[in-house]
Amino acid sequence: MRVPLMMMLGLGPTVARLKLRRCESVGAIPTVWGRVWIHGEGEVLVGNRVVFDARMAPIELHAQRGGRIVIEDDVTIEGGSSIEAQSCVTVGARSRLGMWCKLLDNMYHPVRGNRHERPQSVPLVVEEGVTVGSRSILLPGTHLQKGASVASGTVISRRIPPGVMVGGSPARVLRREVAR
Repeated sequence: MRVPLMMMLGLGPTVARLKLRRCESVGAIPTVWGRVWIHGEGEVLVGNRVVFDARMAPIELHAQRGGRIVIEDDVTIEGGSSIEAQSCVTVGARSRLGMWCKLLDNMYHPVRGNRHERPQSVPLVVEEGVTVGSRSILLPGTHLQKGASVASGTVISRRIPPGVMVGGSPARVLRREVAR
C-alpha cells in the first residue's frame, strides 16, 4: 500500500483541517484527498476519522441557512458526491458513499404547479453501516436503516429496512439479510 507523502511527513490531518475549515466542527484525524467544496450558511459537522476521497472529482457539501449536514465517525465519501441540506442530512457511523452519489433533502421545486415555490424539506437519514453504490440518488424523506446496502444507480425516496439490499429506479428489494 502506498502512503501519501503528506501522511509520511505528518501533515495529513493538518492539511485536512485546513481544507475543512468552513465546517462547524471537525473530529479527530480527518483525511482529505483532493478538493472538498463547502458552501452555504448552514452547519457542516464532521466526525472522527472521516475520509473524503476526492482524487477523481471534487466532493460538494452545501448546507443552506438553517440546514445541517452531519457526517458521523468513520464515514468514507468518494469523489463527485454531493450532499445538499436545507433542513438536515445525516450520514451514520461507518457508512460509505460511492462515487457520484447525490443526497438531498429538498427537491427545490414541485413537479406540478408553481415551479417557483420551494417545497418543504424532509430530513434524509443514512443510519450506521450503510453502503451506497456509485451514482445513487437519495431523495428527500429517504431513511436507510442500519446495515442497508444500495446498488449503483439506485434512486430512493422512502424508508429502507435494516440489512436489505435495494436497487433500481425506483428502488426495490434485491436481497434480504439472512437471520442468524
